[in-house]
This record gives sequence, C-alpha cells and structure tokens, in this order.
Amino acid sequence: MQTLLAISLVLAAASLILTCATHFAVRVRLGRTPNAFGSVPAISVLKPLKGIDDDLYANLVSLASQDYPNFELLLGCEDPDDPALQLARRLKYEFPEVTIRILAGADARGCNPKVNNLRMLARGAAHDWLLVSDSSVRARPDYLRAMAAELAPGVGLVSSVLVGSGEQNLGARLDNLQMNSFVVRGVCGAEVLVSHSCVVGKSMLFRKSELVRLGGFELVENVLAEDYVLGQRFREAGLRVALSSHLLPSVSSHRSVSEFCSRQVRWVQMRRHLAPLMYLAEPLHSPVPWLLLALACLTCGAAPARSGWLLCCLGAAFALRLASDGRLMRTLRGKPLAARDYFGIVVKDLLFVGIWAYGGLKRQVCWRGTSMRIGPGSTLVPLQDATRDRQALEGV
Repeated sequence: MQTLLAISLVLAAASLILTCATHFAVRVRLGRTPNAFGSVPAISVLKPLKGIDDDLYANLVSLASQDYPNFELLLGCEDPDDPALQLARRLKYEFPEVTIRILAGADARGCNPKVNNLRMLARGAAHDWLLVSDSSVRARPDYLRAMAAELAPGVGLVSSVLVGSGEQNLGARLDNLQMNSFVVRGVCGAEVLVSHSCVVGKSMLFRKSELVRLGGFELVENVLAEDYVLGQRFREAGLRVALSSHLLPSVSSHRSVSEFCSRQVRWVQMRRHLAPLMYLAEPLHSPVPWLLLALACLTCGAAPARSGWLLCCLGAAFALRLASDGRLMRTLRGKPLAARDYFGIVVKDLLFVGIWAYGGLKRQVCWRGTSMRIGPGSTLVPLQDATRDRQALEGV
C-alpha cells in the first residue's frame, strides 16, 4: 500500500505540473496579437453537413452574417435527401446578398465521409482560399477577418482554438468540459511548449492550390484524423501551420453520456495511432484520478503521523486542479463556472481513465454507423476488406 501511495503521489505531482504548464501555454497563445497584414483574400467556406446537429440553423446564420468583403458559403451533404439541406435552402432564401451554393451527392471514394463531402465542395469553390468549417461552429462576425489576419508569408494553414458551449444536459456538459480543458490545453501546449502543430479540423483555412500540389484530399480520404494529417503534410512541405488566437465557439447542447464516451473513445483510438508515446502520457493530463487513488491509499494504510500533512497536500492539489480549470474556462467562455461544472470536471476526468484504457484496446472504430478497422496513422479499412486481407495472409 505504501508503494502504491508513493506512485500515486508522484503521478499526481507530475500531472499537476503538466496542468500548470499547459494552462500557461493557453494564456501565452491567447495573449498573442496576430500580425495585421491587411490581407482579406476571397474565401470559400466549405460547410460539410450530415443531419440536423444542435442549433444547426443558428450556426449557419453565424457564417452567413460575417463582416467580410468577399466570401461564399458552400453547403453540402453526401445524401441528397439529408434533412440538413432544407436548412441550407432556407439560409439561401433568407440571405440573398450572400453567395451560397448547395451541393449534394458526394462520391463515396474513401472511407472518411467528411473528406468525400469536402472534395465535392472544393470542386464547386470559386476561390483559392478554402475554409473548412464544421456544422457545430457558431462564429462571431469577425471570424473570417481573424483567420485572414494570420496569413503571414509562409503560412500554409490556419486552425482555431475551439470553445465548447451551449450544453443543456450532462453528456453535452462533459463534452464541452473536455473540449475546454483537455483539447484546448493539448492544442496550445503542443504549439507553445514543443512547437508542434495539432490541427483540429472544425476550422481550417488553406489554399486549394497548395492542397492540390501536396496531393489533394486523396491524401486523407482513408484517414480518420484528416485534420491532423493535413497539418503535418503542410509542415513537411515547408509551410507554417498557424493557430489563431480568435476563440471559436463550437456548440454541443444535447448529447447522452454514452454518446460522449463513444466519441471520446474514437478520438483516443485516433490519437493512439497518430502518436503512441503521447497517448501513453494522456492520463497525466488530469491529476484527479491520482489524487483520489492517493487518498484511498492514505485512508487504508498510511502512518497516522503523516496522514494529516498528506491530507492537506492532497486537498490543496485538488483545489489547485479545479481552480486552474475554472480560471481557464472563465477565460475561454467569459463567465465563471457553475458548481455543477466543477462536479462535471471530476466526473469527466474519472470517466476519461476508462475511456483511455478502452481506446487503447479497441481495434475497430464505428463512425456514423459504419464499422471500420483503424491502423497506423489512423488509416481506415472497411471491416470486410480487413477480414479478406487477414484470410489471405492465413491462406484461408
């Protein structure tokens, strides 16, 4: 028991250091002012749609209402009968002053349905600069200007710091808390602390001509983490990947706890295949499980002479963790956390331990109703193809 207590205390201390370091990285990144080059290139906003997401129409309106001189919206679905197209047509009717194109019926060439949709939308784009914007994004009027402000010489791709918002139930609350802690800390920490670009595909700005030069969307049509891989391809080509300090809301209002867990398992699988060593260190992003483990060990077997001192240290560490997340999320969302949010942080961190372990063992990924096998680099293979290849190797 004493050995387990010592291990849990070491892990909790390491996790607290990482928490403080990544919190500092977020503040550094958000404190930077983008270089104002005065460039406002024409932008084609690609909006891949599938089904009626949370507050979808309000999200679409936020893009149509941009304070930007020259842009167009391209809204598209793989399925021509997708109900999201009705909202797209309504948007086009209510914003006649905005150039809005509606496309449907993307060819299912690759395993990644989002990439299939983006390829179709990009073909219809009138401008060279493409902004991929997910359906959950709720943009402020200066979003396009903020992204364009990052287009310094040598920049090939710009991504955003995302802020989860709009939660109405527990699953959505957990989803947004994870976005506003683990994801934001990871993205900003990777850039500031180790100069590594970690692109989240909900918001990506790049040139179509550059993408074509690198190989086009075909590069990532069979990849789950198309955003991260695209960012790495741009860097390998000698182009810089910039992270905008403009905070971009991403709406998640209604989600079950099961849906939250399934989504996080898929993302864990993705990260495990992209960066195995970083995956192994992910439990250190939250000290809560290690602090609770240390408390359990202390309660069961620590010497009474040390118990009071250690209990005070554990309590202070726990308070520091919650205070750090509370301060960070207040910075991101502009308002203090409610008491239930602090409870949600603890629940989310405890759930993540199981999600992380399960994602490390799971070999298949279910995405939008389709089961596939995931491999190195987050490559996707349909299950029937994976079974056929295995049988061929076994001589069946």
